[in-house]
Amino acid sequence: MPFETAFKKMETEAMESLLTKENMTYEMKWNGFLSLGYKDKRAKVINVSKMSLRSLMDELLKMVKKNQTEDVVTFKIDVAFDYEDMPLHVWNERVLKTKKNYYRRGVCFNKQFEQALLEQELNGNAILKSGKEEVCLQLENLNRYLIQAEKHGKPLELNGYTNVTTFSTYSWFFDGKQMLPLHTEELSHGVRVEELTPARVKEIVEQAGLYLAKQVKKTGEFHYGYFACFDKTIKHYNTLRHASTTYSMLEAYEISGNQTILDAARRSLHYLKQNFILEKEDFAYVTEPELREIKLGANAAALLAFSKYMSLTEDYADLPLSEKLAYGILRLQEKDGSFTHVLHAPTMEVKDPFRIIYYEGEAVLGLLRLYGVSQNEDYLNGAKLAFQNFINKNYWQNHDHWLSYAANEIATYLPDEKYVLFGMQNAFDNLDFIYHRETTFPTFLELTLAAHELYGKLEGESHPDFKKERLREVIQKRAEYQLNGLFYPEVAMYFKNPARIMDSFFIRHHSFRVRIDDVEHNISGYAKFYELICAEKAEKSLCKEKTLYKQILYW
Repeated sequence: MPFETAFKKMETEAMESLLTKENMTYEMKWNGFLSLGYKDKRAKVINVSKMSLRSLMDELLKMVKKNQTEDVVTFKIDVAFDYEDMPLHVWNERVLKTKKNYYRRGVCFNKQFEQALLEQELNGNAILKSGKEEVCLQLENLNRYLIQAEKHGKPLELNGYTNVTTFSTYSWFFDGKQMLPLHTEELSHGVRVEELTPARVKEIVEQAGLYLAKQVKKTGEFHYGYFACFDKTIKHYNTLRHASTTYSMLEAYEISGNQTILDAARRSLHYLKQNFILEKEDFAYVTEPELREIKLGANAAALLAFSKYMSLTEDYADLPLSEKLAYGILRLQEKDGSFTHVLHAPTMEVKDPFRIIYYEGEAVLGLLRLYGVSQNEDYLNGAKLAFQNFINKNYWQNHDHWLSYAANEIATYLPDEKYVLFGMQNAFDNLDFIYHRETTFPTFLELTLAAHELYGKLEGESHPDFKKERLREVIQKRAEYQLNGLFYPEVAMYFKNPARIMDSFFIRHHSFRVRIDDVEHNISGYAKFYELICAEKAEKSLCKEKTLYKQILYW
């Protein structure tokens, strides 16, 4: 679709929907923005102010035509509304009280709207600060961007009583193929409106899997991650995340069948074997070279990756090594079922008896997944002992997704309701918090989906204390809300190198971090969500067939 045709569609929607809305003008003018998107550099944003919406649209169209070049691949139109004036000191306090990078309104520093910035410009250029700071503006970043964007020729002169105008926008985006309306709600602002159909969820998982595949070097090592605002590389490395990310890539391959993802996962597994595993005669440990550590969680993540690879490919060449890794976990298990978490490497002396709760659920899940491959009773017995410790110590209070995954897995082999109820309670006690949480914390989706899977192991697939309908409502909310952490083209365009981050997932309050495990957990959650909605769709189809059959019999 040509740019002009796409713009005309935007114009039609704007003219039909905006003229009757309130608070659409400031100082008697309509204010709009044209954002021009490029493949590998930050978007160019042009501010336009006119006396009427008709004039604004005409001027924006002129700007589209004037700036359409071969390297412009997308564009976005914003029309400002919901203006609010206040002194800078009031706005400053408001921003500082907002969670880092969660301020989602635009701001203008002069009445003519020449120094107006979309919220995407503010966040994409790290212009705002929050928390215990005295001033919410990163002035160096602000002034540099205003000059680069040709919105002001010199540093701004501001004081506590400078007038600040905040605003929201109605927005439309052209991705090069289709025109898309974007959300106006504050926490979802600027993200496309879309339905999570099975086909779309599969596409999200596959694209994220391909993103990770691109991060795997020829050697099998990952490009570990980036801070997206200024395309800065994260320089340290973590072998646990190397292994667990490989596992998620195999989940993406399982759904998509994309050979590129599988090939990259193979390279990653090979690198793991060659560089990070300390192998002894009858056990093995994954090491963390930077910290000279052996972590329970790293062995667990490696077991998950190797077990998934073997189950998908029926290539069991790594089974002997996997069994050594499993015995490495069992060597860390105490008589009461608990685990020692961290050893010194290579001496194997205890460093941290306990470090973080999720190691234990992940370790049990790893043992059970390998049990599914090898049928070695030692692994099932170790998992059973660990679960008795989980139950005795009320580990469900930790609300950790690995614990619910593990509960679901052990109940597959040992059908005892105590495991099912443990996994349910692990999720249900935290549902209201999960439903309302403003961050796109990806393991919430994993936790709730793991709990939902447990219904199949309950008699009658229901329980009076754990309402299935409420859990399903929370799952849907998190699956939809979590898309606010996806680097859609309309979001990525405002960062330094859009091509680097497209189709990945980020953590907004960690400086728009894109780390391999940030993508990993989103893949795992959406892979499970895909299974759920496909099963629900199949069930609906079956119900329709049965209804039709009854009608035919009745006729």
